[in-house]
Amino acid sequence: MSLWYSGGMETLGRAGERPAEDRVGRVLSGLGAKIRRARRERDMTLEALAEASGTSVAHISRLESGERQPSLDGLLRLAFSLGVPLGELVEEPEEPEPGTVVRGADAPFYERWSMRFQPLVPEAGPEGLSAMRVVFPADRVDPEHEPNEHGGQEWLYVLKGRLRLTLGAGRTVLEPGDAAFFDARLPHGFDVFSEEDVEVLWVSCVPCTHGGGPPGRLHPFMEGHPEFGGAGAGGARSGA
Repeated sequence: MSLWYSGGMETLGRAGERPAEDRVGRVLSGLGAKIRRARRERDMTLEALAEASGTSVAHISRLESGERQPSLDGLLRLAFSLGVPLGELVEEPEEPEPGTVVRGADAPFYERWSMRFQPLVPEAGPEGLSAMRVVFPADRVDPEHEPNEHGGQEWLYVLKGRLRLTLGAGRTVLEPGDAAFFDARLPHGFDVFSEEDVEVLWVSCVPCTHGGGPPGRLHPFMEGHPEFGGAGAGGARSGA
């Protein structure tokens, strides 16, 4: 079962069409850095580029710092001297994507590994990053009862209840308002230390290859957490 969902999400904050003057300004403001990066990638000194393009070291230095802008003739000579297409130097920066609002009342919960979680990052979210609301039930029984470990990093913030966090040989109890950040390669586990369910906000940065992907692809959280893999990877869907 896929963990992608479309209900309860809204796009917000489209950039809109920029005036030509603004677009030109954005290209020119990044030109110096592109020239410097291309020169350094080719192990060229300022002197070597100045000689190859028929200009001075001082002029190249001012171009790279953004103090000066080249003429079309000068820009062509720089591109030829660097061995890069002209379009690479004057490529327009991509516009930012619109934001996404996830409506918690409509986003589904899933059950797996003796806990329930609600993905809060949509399909087109940042690569390798997932955020979710996790509920550890008060009567939680972990059938494995073994700390797990995997690549990536984890951050969690306790909203309600008391949660015991095990990290390697260390243990601590987290209260509402407490947060924890750790390298997920450390063996880690969780135990409920209250009579009520524990709710946490959980952000996971895992070494996955998520980049949108086709429908049916696993959520980034699933890709980076082996304990969620295998058949029926999405677990059972439940109400909030």
